[in-house]
Amino acid sequence: MAYELVWEPDGVLKRFSGTVPADEFLRSVKQVQGDPRFDDMRYIISDFSDAFADKITEDVLTELSAMHYGAYASNPNSRIAFVTTDQAFAERIRRILLSPDMVSYQVEVSSTLSEARDWLDSQPQLHLLSDVMGFRIR
Repeated sequence: MAYELVWEPDGVLKRFSGTVPADEFLRSVKQVQGDPRFDDMRYIISDFSDAFADKITEDVLTELSAMHYGAYASNPNSRIAFVTTDQAFAERIRRILLSPDMVSYQVEVSSTLSEARDWLDSQPQLHLLSDVMGFRIR
């Protein structure tokens, strides 16, 4: 397996290593979104510090965007952070996941894990109407 999930109190850290195949990357997304903890998590960090993401193409990120769009209905109170020093991969993430036609979650790309955590810590907690009005079943 090219990734490890580290569940934290408010989210999950996905650590990738080696060359990450597209199917492994998408499997990690499905595994997190299918977990019962997903509905209450506030962040997902995908750490590619020790990985090569050249197999994660624009088509794969477009599929990810569609998965995010569906998951957003279940948990709109979360943010997504990517950690990579690969500028080409960072640009693909920004081009696809931050496209006005594709955006659902707030997404940030950082070059270190500590920068990603700092960004998450600096963001105000999301309180979307469904949460504030008590429409979500916990």
